Parts: sequence; structure tokens; C-alpha cells
Amino acid sequence: MLFSPTRCLVLLLLFSSTDAGRILGKIKERVRNLLNAQQPLRRVKEGRIHQQLDHFNHLDLSTFPQRFFVNEAYWRRPDGPVFLFVGGEGPVFEFDVLAGHHADMAEEHGALLLALEHRFYGDSINPDGLETENLSHLSSQQALVSTPHQPVCVRVCVCVCVCVCLNPRITYQ
Repeated sequence: MLFSPTRCLVLLLLFSSTDAGRILGKIKERVRNLLNAQQPLRRVKEGRIHQQLDHFNHLDLSTFPQRFFVNEAYWRRPDGPVFLFVGGEGPVFEFDVLAGHHADMAEEHGALLLALEHRFYGDSINPDGLETENLSHLSSQQALVSTPHQPVCVRVCVCVCVCVCLNPRITYQ
């Protein structure tokens, strides 16, 4: 028989032992990359900005804490560009300003990288946010108005990167 169980086992062991060196090399490379990635991690700042809950009702002054992360590792101060990464339907993490195409572009262009968490996701939710009457605030219209809102586009960048904290609505952990 051409492929007896013994021959298959010997071939399998032979191929797996030749791949073992390659696999260990890839594991070492991955560990090295992770250790190198910790350098910019020290420059990642997490903060909260208190956004207006309902942008279309100016009588309602309720706010919610919107979380953001800032990576200054590649920023060529003070004139470098600012890249804004807006989170989707899930939490935003430090990793979101450390890796990916936008992080590669930030390194290439000397940009500040800012990740803004979507309202009602992750830690960016008001205490009664999931109550039925508050779900009307979870809309694409409200989210779009929050993104270019003055505290996010102006005060966050100025406060985090230049002045550290002139805006009392922004807190850091």
C-alpha cells in the first residue's frame, strides 16, 4: 500500500518538524513586535469629554461621558495633522490608536491620532442610557453632531496635546 498509516505518520512528523522552526521564528517575531509596540503605548492617553446628550433639544443640558484615546507618538508638533478614528458599534480600546492603517498613516505623516468612542457603546453611555425613553438619543444624527462638536475637535486636541487641561469638561485617568 502506497500510503500506509505508518508512512502517513512518518510524513506528518517530518513535515511538522520542518514547520516547527518556522513557527517558532514567527512566534519570536510576534513577541518582538509586541514588545516594540509597548513604546508608543506609554504615550497613549485616555480621557472623557462630557457631550450633550440631546443636541437637538437645547433646553436639555444632560450630558454623558464620551471616552477617547490619544496617541501623540508620531505627532510633529504643533503643525502636524490630526487623524480622527471614530469607533463603530462597540467599545474603543488603546489598540485603536496603536495599530491599523490609520496608525501607519499617522506615523508616515507625523499626525496626532485620536479615537472617539461611539455614543452608547463601551464606556460612553449615560447612567440611564438603556432605558427605553433614552434610546432616542442613540441615533446616527446625534452621533454625527457629536463628532464635529467643538469640544471634541478643538478642545480635546488643544487640551490633551498642548495645555493639558484648560477645559473642565475633559478628565483623564
